[in-house]
Amino acid sequence: MSSSSDEERYWRRRRERLAGEKQEEQKPKSRQRRGWVGSKPGKAPNIDRERVRFHYQLMKDYFDPNPTYNARMFCHCFRMRRELFDRIKEELLKNHNEHFKTKVNPVDGLTGFHVEQKMTAALKVLHC
Repeated sequence: MSSSSDEERYWRRRRERLAGEKQEEQKPKSRQRRGWVGSKPGKAPNIDRERVRFHYQLMKDYFDPNPTYNARMFCHCFRMRRELFDRIKEELLKNHNEHFKTKVNPVDGLTGFHVEQKMTAALKVLHC
């Protein structure tokens, strides 16, 4: 092969690449998505982890007026007294309401995790 044909091929590919880049730049950026949003077709459905049932169980065990476990067991499980837990909960709701308030999924109407569940999960992470 001659060097002139190599050079011509190089410049043709370069022009094609630059034209492609120019077309990419002209596309509206706001419409482009990075990655997939939502469940992918053909994949297994989400697992129902029964968060509502476990919320009621958590409330019955530790936070009801007449809980299943006494104050000593609460201290053993959460490594703090119930009064401190409640004070932290109130401060979180006051100062970080967007992260700790219970949200409702607009698609299916299911409630998200409650503040006690979120705090319990955060405490488990911090205690490890």
